Amino acid sequence: MKLPAVLLALFVCTLILPSMVWGADVPIKLYMNEKLLQPEVAPRLVAGNTLVPLKIVAEELGAKVKWDEAKRQVSIDKGDTSIQLTIDKPNILVSGKSKMLEVAPIIVEGSSMLPLRVIGEQFGVQFNWDGLTSSVHMFKKESAAPTDSIPDKPPIPENQPASPKPSPVGPTASPTPVPVKNGPQIEPVIPPAESPAIPANQPVKLVESIETSGTGIIVRSKDGILKPTMLKLENPDRIVFDLPYSALGDNLTKKLTGTQGELPSNHPLIQKIRFSNYNSVPSTVRIILDLKEKADFEILPSLDPSIMLAAIKKHTIKVVIDAGHGAKDPGAISITGKQEKDFNLSMANKLNMLLSADKRIEVLMTRNDDTFVELDDRAKFANEHQVDLFLSIHGNKYVPKISGVETYYSRTDSIALANLIHKNTVAATGFPDRGVRQADFRVIAKTTMPAVLVEVGYLSNQSDEASMFKDAFQNQVAASLASAIKEYLNLK
Repeated sequence: MKLPAVLLALFVCTLILPSMVWGADVPIKLYMNEKLLQPEVAPRLVAGNTLVPLKIVAEELGAKVKWDEAKRQVSIDKGDTSIQLTIDKPNILVSGKSKMLEVAPIIVEGSSMLPLRVIGEQFGVQFNWDGLTSSVHMFKKESAAPTDSIPDKPPIPENQPASPKPSPVGPTASPTPVPVKNGPQIEPVIPPAESPAIPANQPVKLVESIETSGTGIIVRSKDGILKPTMLKLENPDRIVFDLPYSALGDNLTKKLTGTQGELPSNHPLIQKIRFSNYNSVPSTVRIILDLKEKADFEILPSLDPSIMLAAIKKHTIKVVIDAGHGAKDPGAISITGKQEKDFNLSMANKLNMLLSADKRIEVLMTRNDDTFVELDDRAKFANEHQVDLFLSIHGNKYVPKISGVETYYSRTDSIALANLIHKNTVAATGFPDRGVRQADFRVIAKTTMPAVLVEVGYLSNQSDEASMFKDAFQNQVAASLASAIKEYLNLK
């Protein structure tokens, strides 16, 4: 196996990760061949080493993985290479030979995590570190179909029923809230959404011109259709367009000062345009619109396939209310046989009526009747509409003696919203306070805006359930949620 280039890349990655990522306090994103991976647990730094979730990486590499619960051991096999490692032990076996790691594999929130360098050294994966987006880009030489892989969590014993929610038997300590930074941040702090599916042999298109009109931005290419990925950033307000499989043409290359160029704007919301050859694998042009204030964007149809049109318009405050479950998915069944999906929908509709009465807010519902919506589609719906916040409403279930309100967030940018939602819900319900907690539920992990999931009460608890299906109770909770949302949005 040829390792020098891989080891050099890993060495550079190890040197710069602690100073650039840890100091920025930004979650590390993980890409494989430019596809954004969505692990249940985000990569993290431990003693200067980047630890990544084994399951999702193994699946992407097509490695066969076995988990020995009794020994807390993981075996990874791919081709002629086999690795055996033990959780919390720094020594591993690589094809029968002992090797010592700087950091032992660990389990975080039920997911096995191992040092990134193990994967690179043993399976020939190359790395690029992107300091702008706090992300690691992994590149494998060829794709392989995924085989057996380790479960994210150790299997549940047969005599122990699986709880539909991650609530413990008794209340646990709430995580200490982390303040959300409002100052200037690394640009951009969030990588773009997963790039559209484009064949690996896609020819590179030359971007010939970038200009603004009174309504938006016009990007012309020389060689074909541009398929952008987009995201919005705050502090300061920006809109970012990434154009995979493209490069700057001669006209724009001449305008570069160093690695970046600037263009003036005649759009009332755009201060200036910045552009660069942002990435080489794949070749990607990045266009950044520095905004005078918050704005929304919309990709418009174009009669000329070589022209990309995007409308830039004044920002409208948008809120998504997500009524959990629906139709074939009833959610939790209450102590008297009622269905969680009905409680969720009733609460969501009441909150919708209250917020919609404020003309400053556009309310969007993932469902407003008894229909089924996939979890990923709920998050996609919110992302595509560029909403300001996402609230998912649920009822909880566990053993009958447990009662109370729980509120969940995934990313630190959602903590402020979670704290407000939780405080108001506890006050409105009068139920026990079971804390604000971090969890990577898909509807709040895959959304790109502040997103919170609130468990209003326990349907398995006789007292909670008796209140939760009463109109007066639901109206009171809906009013408290509306108040929390308006406070978060600074709407007096």
